[in-house]
This record gives sequence, C-alpha cells and structure tokens, in this order.
Amino acid sequence: MHNGLVTAQGSAAPWVLATYWGAVGALVAFGVAGLASIGLFLLALAAVLVAVGFAVPALRRPSVPGFLVGLSAAPLYIAWLNRGGPGLVCTTDGTTTSCVDAWSPWPFVATGLLLAGGGLGLLATTRRRARPVSGPMVPAVGPTPRT
Repeated sequence: MHNGLVTAQGSAAPWVLATYWGAVGALVAFGVAGLASIGLFLLALAAVLVAVGFAVPALRRPSVPGFLVGLSAAPLYIAWLNRGGPGLVCTTDGTTTSCVDAWSPWPFVATGLLLAGGGLGLLATTRRRARPVSGPMVPAVGPTPRT
C-alpha cells in the first residue's frame, strides 16, 4: 500500500522517480547546451539534485530511465529552434525582416528520440521486472522454517 508518493517498500512512486530524475537529466542537458551562458549554474544545480537523489534512499531506485528522458529535452528543443534549417531562415514581422543561419534539425531530432526512446524502453522493462507475479499460492515444499 502506498499514498501515491512513497511505496510500502520505502521507495518513491515510479512517477515521482521518473519526474525527479527527468528534471535532473534536463538540467544536465541544458547545462551542457548552454555552457557558454548559464550552463555552469544549471550543472551546479543538477549536481546538488544528484547528491540529494543519492542521499535520499527513496529516490535511488531506477534513476537511469528518467535521467535519459530528461537528457532528451535539450536536443529536441534545439531541433525545434532549428526547424527551418539548414541554411538561412528569414522571418518578416510587419516592416522588419530578420535572418538567422539555422543548423539541420535532424541530428538533434535523432539524438533526442534515441535518448527518449532508450529511457522509456528502460522504464518499461524495469517496471515489468519489478511487477510481482500474480498467480495461485503454492505451499512451500519441505519443512516449515522456524522463526
């Protein structure tokens, strides 16, 4: 039995774990992508959250799937920003025209989808493995252990 946040085994509910580690992964991804500006601040914040995640036993259980899904946020966002590329992309707003040189979005889309797909696949397999097997109760064979 659990209250929605923590299970009876003492670990956080799967959606809490996935959200926590997804946020950490997104901070790392945007920290690396924005290293020239606010990246160091984001990486420092991610390091604090990783330390908290490892220090709190309820947050330790499967952290990699959520982290991978979080890592996919930055490449997918960069792909969205470069959706008109590759090449020169011009926009007209009323009387002004501005042009930017955009990259090809496809390497970023591929990277983001691989990270997200890998994380979701790992999450599905770990949840399937963690699910208790239901079936008829079979009595143990042999003598009953003494307690």
